[in-house]
Amino acid sequence: MSLHLLVFILSVFTYNVSCITIDLEFAPAVRNVSLKFVGVTLDSGLIKNKWQTFNLTSQKVLTLAKGISPSYLRVGGTDCDYVLFNMTQDQKTSQQSANFPLTVADWDNLNHFVMSAGWDLIFDFNVFLRKNGQWDPTNAIELLEYTVKQGYKPSGYELGNEPNLFPSANAVSEKQLAKDFASFKDIVSSSGVPPFLTIGPDIAGMTGSYLENFLDAGGSDVVDVVTVHQYYTNGHTATLKDFTDKKLLDKFIKEVDSFVKTCNQKAPHKQCWLGETSSCYDGGARNISDRYVAGFFWLDKLGLSALHGLQAVLRQSFYGGSYSLIDTNLNPNPDYWLTLLYKRLVGSPVFNVTQTTDPNIRVYAHCTNISSSIGYKPGSITVYIMNIGSETASVDIPFSSSKTQERYILSPGDDDGLTSQFVKLNGVVLTLPNDYELPPLRPLYSQGTLQLEAYNMGFVVIPDAMKPECMQT
Repeated sequence: MSLHLLVFILSVFTYNVSCITIDLEFAPAVRNVSLKFVGVTLDSGLIKNKWQTFNLTSQKVLTLAKGISPSYLRVGGTDCDYVLFNMTQDQKTSQQSANFPLTVADWDNLNHFVMSAGWDLIFDFNVFLRKNGQWDPTNAIELLEYTVKQGYKPSGYELGNEPNLFPSANAVSEKQLAKDFASFKDIVSSSGVPPFLTIGPDIAGMTGSYLENFLDAGGSDVVDVVTVHQYYTNGHTATLKDFTDKKLLDKFIKEVDSFVKTCNQKAPHKQCWLGETSSCYDGGARNISDRYVAGFFWLDKLGLSALHGLQAVLRQSFYGGSYSLIDTNLNPNPDYWLTLLYKRLVGSPVFNVTQTTDPNIRVYAHCTNISSSIGYKPGSITVYIMNIGSETASVDIPFSSSKTQERYILSPGDDDGLTSQFVKLNGVVLTLPNDYELPPLRPLYSQGTLQLEAYNMGFVVIPDAMKPECMQT
């Protein structure tokens, strides 16, 4: 080989590999998140449709649910405003024909499932049940009385879904909704249920006058958790390219900062949550939102949400729609495995790490979760990183250069690439071995620079980091 050819090859290789340095040693800890930071949802429409193929008593579903515990489960969505417990016969509403029953068996199965999974239930009550312009609590009281009698312990309650999008026939003003929430909280409190969170108003979008007016009208005094919903784009028009679009990813930064500012200013000392969120609204993008590529939106959202001050992010959905964590055969979609790894590896506090070398590399860092079954010790750090570019990135973490890294790198599970229905962990396709157990999540042990290939993502744990902020047990 001639010298000129060798120089050409080396120059091409150097050009095609980005070199990234992540400074962990001096990265400040900026905030804390709980182990229930990542939660999930189920749409109330499942109740309407008799749970379809989703089986709350399935051993496979229970195994998958336990894998991502502890977790909040929010049961809500548009159809929550048509739910009637036991179909109280004398309940009169303008949307009577659209109402459907939540049976005793539904409520029993749901609560037993949540308790078995180690989850915490959040239930969204029907706000369209009204009398003389006020929310009518009759049906809610019936459900609460039964809940107390059975000893069930939901962790939180909501009233209505996306009130800023209500049809004109059911419109509820911000001021009226704040009054309804005050009445709602009093009724729940007087029912004798265990301590609970009042959560709302669950508006569509992270900003807007409806949220601000609701909080100004007294909502800030009533709710314990301020919730909004967020999606990047329309599921009917989204394209594969959207899922690696830096502008769409960065759009979330402005949105989350605006919401957190409003939440902290108008409802100080209250929690700020993404109460429902995923890649695309209207059920997700078919054959995209449930594929490998969806992990970029999901992992980046988790990183930004923790870094910018949210206390919880509830994924739409655990089951149902094109954005679900498990499919209609109750098998895990790629984002389930990503969520499982996040739950196992990511703890608190959150560090502010940045890199400005390559905009295609998104990186976040927390102390490692020392409470999970993997068994990491205090002092460990977890870095999670994604490469949305078409070139390999050379990632250097000087802080860990002499320490062993445990790497959990995800890549497409088959030749379908970004639209693969499967995902590989360190080159091995993740699948359930049976209905009773999850597969082992085995890391690669390495030192030095990480070569993160194009469109790969994953987690790097530094068990011996001895980061002072992570030494607390």
